[in-house]
Formats: sequence, C-alpha cells, structure tokens
Amino acid sequence: MNADPCLAGGTTSLPACDCSLTCRLRARFPLFMHRYRGSATTSPYRTDDGRTTVGRRLAAYAVLSHDSAVPAVAADYWTHSSPVYQRVLRAWAEAIGRDPSLSPAYRRLAEFPDDVAAEESLASETDRVLDRLPVERRTLWMVLDRADDEVFIRYHRGGAFQAGAEAFELKGLLERSRWGLREPAPAPDVHVVVTLRDTGQGDRVRNLLACVSALRDQSLAPGRYTVTVVESDRPWWRHIVSPRVDQYIHLSAKGFFNKSWAMNAGVRHGPVAPVLCLLDADILADRRFLERNLERFADPSHDAHLPHTEMLSLDPSASNRAIERRCVGGGPSTGLDEMRGLLLRDVPGACLWVRSPIFQRIGGFDERFEGWGGEDDDILVRLTSMSSVAQYDDVLVHLAHRRPAMSLPDGRPFNAGIPIGTWTGTGGFGALTGPATEPERR
Repeated sequence: MNADPCLAGGTTSLPACDCSLTCRLRARFPLFMHRYRGSATTSPYRTDDGRTTVGRRLAAYAVLSHDSAVPAVAADYWTHSSPVYQRVLRAWAEAIGRDPSLSPAYRRLAEFPDDVAAEESLASETDRVLDRLPVERRTLWMVLDRADDEVFIRYHRGGAFQAGAEAFELKGLLERSRWGLREPAPAPDVHVVVTLRDTGQGDRVRNLLACVSALRDQSLAPGRYTVTVVESDRPWWRHIVSPRVDQYIHLSAKGFFNKSWAMNAGVRHGPVAPVLCLLDADILADRRFLERNLERFADPSHDAHLPHTEMLSLDPSASNRAIERRCVGGGPSTGLDEMRGLLLRDVPGACLWVRSPIFQRIGGFDERFEGWGGEDDDILVRLTSMSSVAQYDDVLVHLAHRRPAMSLPDGRPFNAGIPIGTWTGTGGFGALTGPATEPERR
C-alpha cells in the first residue's frame, strides 16, 4: 500500500496535507514512532476472506458517503476522507452509472445506509454489471486501492455479522456479566486508569462496565495489575462502579469533560506501578490485552506505545453483540468477523501505554484541554520528542455511545488556542481540587 503523507508513523514521517486541524497538527508536529506488525489481532483490511469484490468495496463507499455516523465519529477524519469518498462515487458513476438496474439499489442504500440487505443488493447488482465490463472493473479496483490508502475512516462488516442483536442496557449487563473475584494487587506491574463521565444517560457507564468486565477476564494474573476508575462531575455511578474496580476516585467537575485532569488524577492518587495503561472507557479489550502489552516492555529501552493502528468503532447492534460475546459469553475476544462499524486508522487516543517515570517526567496530560480533541495528540508530541514510542497493529474495539459535541457552540474547535507541546506539569498536575493551568513557554 502507498504511504499517506497524513499518517503518523514509521521511523520517518512525511506530513503534507492541510485539509483539517488534525492534518495541520500532524504536519507541524510529525510523530516519529516505530511501527511493528504481526500482532495477535489482525486488521480486517489485511485479510482476504474470499468475499471481497469490486461491488462490495463500492457499496462500502456508498455507506461511508451517506451514513450520518461517519462525520459524527471523528469530525476531522471525516473532513480529510469525505473528498476521497466522493471521488470514488464519481469514478463509479462514470464507469457504469448509466446502467438503470443500479439506481433503485443505490437509492435504497443512500436512504438507509445501515440496511445490510440494501448493501448486499447494491454490491451484487454492481458485480453483475461489471462481469461483462472487465476493463471498467479493473479501473475501479485501482481507484478503490488508492482511496483505501488515503482515507482515515473506512467501513467494516464481517462476513458473520447479523443485525438485531439483543440490546444490552446497564441493568442487563450488571445481571449477566461475569464479574468473578478480584485478588488484591499490593505491588502491581500495571496500573490501568479509566475515566468516566455519564450525567445520567447510562450508555457511557454501560460501556465502562463492559470495559471493566473485560479487564477482569485477563490472562495476566490478577495480582499483577490494578484498575482505577476516575469519575468526573457528580458521583452518579459510584454505587455501581466502586464495588467492581480496585480504586474509585471522584472529581467534582463542572463544564466540559476534562479527560486530561481525570487521567492525571487517577495516576497520581492510584497505586504506584512501573507501567501505566491509560484506557478509554468505551474500549472492549480481548483476554490477552494486558499480558500482550506488558510483554512489550521487556525491552528496557521501550518507553511507551500505542497498541493499535486501527480502532473499530462499532455500530449499536454490533456493540450489543460484542458485549454478549465478551462479557456474558466469556469469549476471549469480540470476533471481528461478527462485527460492523467504522474503522479509524492512526487514532492518537483510545489507549496509551507508558512507563510511569516518563509519564511523571512530562507532567502527564495537559490539563488545559477540555471538551473533545487535542489532548491525545499533545501528549504524543511531548512523548515522541523525548522518548522511544512504538505503534503496534492491534485493532481496538470501541463500543457505541452518544457522540459528544466536537466543537464549541459557535462552531470553533475545542482547544484551538492551546499551544501544542508546551505543557510541562511543573506547576503540578492531577490534584483532586481542580485542573492545573500553566503559562505558555517562551
């Protein structure tokens, strides 16, 4: 595959794109990370199950172009990817768009982009037309190859996916999930910190409990890791969360969610461990997640890493199925072949592993960031400037939830005025009384 200049990674970085705030940030602050391949979880895009056809690939781009979930999942990633989606659709229309048999199937999928039957119908009809047009089929395949290399948001539907999975609300998860017993970890090797803010809707705490359930079902011995949950705002869910984790911390916070402050507080006021796993509450880990990532620190020169190259953001039905399979059924993983969602590549957040002394040295996350976006890019800029950071090719599974606002009410992006890479933490960080502020370095 061709190298996308917007991608951070490799031992070199060639940023050039100027299409969105994220791309401009990566152009200004190229991240030099060592990439490793061959992880336990293989990307859906590096396997061929024999089902891939031009029609299926084109139908996927129709979904990406018309599903409102795509711009909602990551605004900057959509800004970067949307022109590529439209380029694919234009090439499709120019090649075979005059065939009248395609119009009804396309209109149906455009109106109902989550309709799997409509997707299959359009794919089949497209392949039928292309069977007698080998030149056009070959041309479209090359157009798709180029597009796949350029977009940040792709579409995945496993061959065994079935819509209509049983809905798992909070009550059902509490009743049916496997919680088991936890041994105390007086000297853990890994401290997992997870943050939570759910002001009453319940979908975020449901995801958190699924995340915690998966963390309690790990191949790593229970005494080797500890889990801290930090809840912001009011302690809405203390009575549910606290009995199921090793440490519960509440931060009295108002306004926009400050993930940076919550993460820092969890690290500073939780148990001491040589390695930190800083995890989003919507991530559903496989059984070897902790063991696999801790093993990566066997090399003493290894300072920090992202375990993932891709994050699969599941749709609501697939999220229910993933919870049933992993948390209720006790499966070792979610099974990507049964999942449907949006595959985001080179996501800077979701999960960061780092040695504790290095996290302390850089002052943790920048607590000036509030609301959506920026804090994960910022900490990676500071980490890569002073330590060895790697990126592995695991696929993180992200559970569906209501999307937060990705910009201020006036349309401006959150945190646009904060200078990236200037936080030092010398004024303190992770205090329980409130987030720290720090002037820009001169």
